[in-house]
Amino acid sequence: MSNLAWVQWWATPWLHSREGWRTVDEHAALTALGHSRHLWVARLYGITPCLPPTPQPTLLQLALASPEQLDLVLALIDSACRPAYASALNENLHQWCNRLSKALPPDMLQPDEDPLQLLRTWVSPATWQRIRLRFPRQRVLELEKKALSLGDSYSRLDTLWHAVVWRIATIHSDAQAPCAKDHGD
Repeated sequence: MSNLAWVQWWATPWLHSREGWRTVDEHAALTALGHSRHLWVARLYGITPCLPPTPQPTLLQLALASPEQLDLVLALIDSACRPAYASALNENLHQWCNRLSKALPPDMLQPDEDPLQLLRTWVSPATWQRIRLRFPRQRVLELEKKALSLGDSYSRLDTLWHAVVWRIATIHSDAQAPCAKDHGD
């Protein structure tokens, strides 16, 4: 991922927003306004304009992921944090999450908490203002009503997010790779 892609996403995250954050008519108008009235559009979405931090490839992959990939990311996070609960993941991904869960504190995510809270806790407030637009609006507004505190578990949370984003990238690259037949090497 390039520095340019990072800065473009940072400056105009609404261009990658999920549908709940926009209506068809408003989105076209806001996109056009974004070129001349950037500060106004940013405030409308609850974004405080500031310079972007140093690019983080893991975060940029999340910022530019498809809605389906983001849904899978949250399903993986949920399954890794709550391995005992039923999951809609296939057996391979479920096993991967079980292995990952052994490195996590058992109480990282309570049964009534949204796994999206872990993303909110992991990123800076300025980044959260932007990345939240990638998720369903109502879900974001609900989880922003309460904060999640992890105490001294931040390094494990960082490891969790890097691992899950890496897994999504490998799934995506495997899906795009041409099928190769095993020749019995």
